[in-house]
Amino acid sequence: MQRFIPDNAETREFPAAAVVAYCYESKRGPALLAYKGRQSKPARYLAFGSVEARDRLLSAFVAQEEANEASKRERKQAAHGLAVGDIVYSTWGYEQTNVTFYEVVRLPSGRSATLREIEAETVEDAPGSMTGSSTPKPGQYVQGAKDETRRATGWQTLSAGQRYRGQLYKWDGKPRRVTWYA
Repeated sequence: MQRFIPDNAETREFPAAAVVAYCYESKRGPALLAYKGRQSKPARYLAFGSVEARDRLLSAFVAQEEANEASKRERKQAAHGLAVGDIVYSTWGYEQTNVTFYEVVRLPSGRSATLREIEAETVEDAPGSMTGSSTPKPGQYVQGAKDETRRATGWQTLSAGQRYRGQLYKWDGKPRRVTWYA
């Protein structure tokens, strides 16, 4: 599908925001048609009461998209700062708190780490309390656990992957709180 570009349009390109805007005079007044990246569907297609209003909206849109692009670049270049043998964890659950621990087994790059799930020891606070703390057992892998590679999302933080939501954080050596029902 081709992009629609008005005949009398002035082209304004903003490479840092990955935006191309076409400013022109429509039947309704000053108008703006802006495309993001290589998309064929316009990100903005509006008419305004004045040229100043159009330019204000365009500059706000470009500023927002520049911030989005900078954030994308930052995430792609994030280094994790982890080493082989480090333990990372994920806290998850609904109406209960679960903790899953992983050991870093390989570092393919400074922006990704290969992990394998490890066993954990859970100690109940008091009999019948259904609360306690969980501590990992380094080197004791969960039966059938497979290696999984995760991308860095920040310093000592990895993406939990497609199966799970959230982040994996480097374990600080302290037991993590857990809860359960029946």
